[in-house]
Parts: sequence; structure tokens; C-alpha cells
Amino acid sequence: MNAFWASLRKESLLLIRDWHALLVLFAMPSLFVLIMSLALEERFDDGGVQLPGYLVVETETESVEPFLAELDAVPNLALTPATAGEPLRTDGALYELRLPRDFTLALEGRRDGPGIYLRFAPELAQRDRLLIEAAVQEALARYNTVEIARELGYDREYAETELLRQGFIAVVSDGQAHTPSAVQQSVSAWLIFAMFFIAIPISTTVIQERQQRTLMRLRTFGMPIWVLYSAKLFPYFVVNLVQLLAMLAIGIFLLPLLGGQGLSLAGVNLAALLAIGASTSLAALALASLIATVARSVEQATVASGALNIVFAALGGIMIPTFVMPPVLQTLAQISPMAWSLNGFLDALVRGANVGDLAGSCALLLGSAAILWLASAGILKRGTDHD
Repeated sequence: MNAFWASLRKESLLLIRDWHALLVLFAMPSLFVLIMSLALEERFDDGGVQLPGYLVVETETESVEPFLAELDAVPNLALTPATAGEPLRTDGALYELRLPRDFTLALEGRRDGPGIYLRFAPELAQRDRLLIEAAVQEALARYNTVEIARELGYDREYAETELLRQGFIAVVSDGQAHTPSAVQQSVSAWLIFAMFFIAIPISTTVIQERQQRTLMRLRTFGMPIWVLYSAKLFPYFVVNLVQLLAMLAIGIFLLPLLGGQGLSLAGVNLAALLAIGASTSLAALALASLIATVARSVEQATVASGALNIVFAALGGIMIPTFVMPPVLQTLAQISPMAWSLNGFLDALVRGANVGDLAGSCALLLGSAAILWLASAGILKRGTDHD
């Protein structure tokens, strides 16, 4: 036990003095959380999304005022008067809505063909195009329904309640949000990425000690290999838990100061967060151990760690949320341990899951950690016996 504490003290001092590694492990995910939370906030908040566009009215304004009023009432459309042919970009106006000169004739059925023309920015996503088209269709349907009701001698209230059946569709909620907010997604995703990124400093330290024969000299003092590696990995396990607290603090306290949506832990089971965080850390440390034992040089370890992290992150919903991926990629995402962890974190933050609810995600992470540790232990034992 004295040997363990002595080795633990040595590894802790090495980690504390390696300020480059600490800067990467804390500064990088912190910046990602801030940038991605603020950048994606509107995208995740579908209820308040505003789609800016140009409104081109080529007919007499007075004749289309009722229809323009219906367009203004659609919450997702933010229209600015303009002339036809203005350039469209995703960082500006996304679309052009043009009412031609014979719009009124087309609306009254006295001319065949379309009465409204939509032009989109070339790079605009299909989802946004469909949302814009549906919003315009809604305004047109509401306008037509109100006009028909007036011709029949009824008022707008009758048109909305009896013809449009406003209020007939009710959105039922069980009291919990099931789509993560930008801050919930970003805090979880980049915390996981940072935890797995710890493979680089761990593998670098192990390889340097192996090259300097430090490991062999410690073994000559009779220290079991499991003592050496337990003492080496434990400080990084603590670092991962500190990362968890730091990312949560950034989401709760710093993001609101920058004008973003703050992270709320109301209704969140803290024991569940700790459980999925600890399981993620053990899986990340096991992967780091395997890379450190397999790689022969610092360069190999750095490339392997970086490549695996990027692949796991791309597949696991870290860079792009899995719920916006096509079905094929959503299936492939399940091979990534980052996806298992992200599912657990989102279950805890979004659905208020308890420790029992996260048993599946934790079991996958701990099972993979056990397999990776057994593999690295076998490779390490064979290598030290050979030495």
C-alpha cells in the first residue's frame, strides 16, 4: 500500500506540472461548450426559430393586405420588403417570397398556375425549405378559410373555430422535455470528448517512461504492475470528474452571462450524472491504456488517440446530434462508446433518469472498459516479461 501511495504521489505531481495537458483537457472542452451552445441555441429551440426572408410584392399592396397580415401572423417567418432578384445566403435572407402582378387573379381562380413563387438560398437545408413552404401554405389556407367564411356571412372567429378547427390538435406533454437543448447537448458532448481525449497525455507519459526504462526500474523494486498502473490512472480519473463539474458550472453560470441559455439541474438526479460520468471515465482510461501499451512511440499514440476520438465523436453524436442523422448513421452510431455515454448523459439531463435507468449505458461502458483493460494487461505483461 505504501508503494501505491508513493506511485500515486509521483503521478499526481507529474500531471500537475504538465500544464500543457491540463490546458488542453480543460480549456478545449470549455471553449467548445461555449461556442457550440451559443451557435446552436436557435437551431435546437424549434419553437422560437425565425427564418428571415425577402418579401417581393409586384401587385397592388392594397389588394393583398389581408394575405400579408396572415403572413405576419406566422411566427416562423421574418419577412423584409425587397425587390426581386436579391442574393440569398444562409447567413442572411434564406428565401424570397414573391407575389406576382396577377396574384389576385390567381387567388380568385381567374388564372391558372401558381400565384406565389418561392426562391431559396442554394445551400439551404431541405428541412428548412419544407418548413418555409409549410408556413406559407398555412398562411394561404388561413386567408382562404377566412374569406370563405365572410362570403357565407360568418366572422373570423367562426372560421378559426368551426372551419380551421383551431385548438383541435393538442400537444400532450408528460412534464419532461425529450429534445435536448443546445446547452444540454453541448455540455454532454464535449465533456465526453474531453474525457476520451485524455488518452493523449496518458499514452505519452507511459511511452516516455517505457523508453526511459522507468517502468522496468520500478518493477525491480517488486511493485506489481497493477499497482503502477492504478496509481498512474487514478489522477486522470479525478481529472475527468473535475471536468464534469467544470463543464456543468460553465453551463449553469457562464453561459447565461454571455447571453445564452443556462443549464438547469432542476429535476436532475445527481447520482445518475456521477454514475454515467464515472463509467465514461473508466471506459476512456481503458482505451488510453490500450493505446499506450500498443503504440511504440509518442507519435503513434498521438495519431491513434486523435483518430479514434474523431471517428468515435463523428459517429457518436458529439459533432452532429444523432437525431438529425439518417437512419443508417444512427445505427452505426451504436458502435461508438461516446454514443453510449451521450445517451446516458442526455437521459439524466433531459429525462431526469435515475441510476437504475442508466444501467444499460453504464453496463456498455463498463463492459468495454473491462475488455480493453484485459487486452492492455495481457499485452503489457507479455512486454514486461520479454524485457
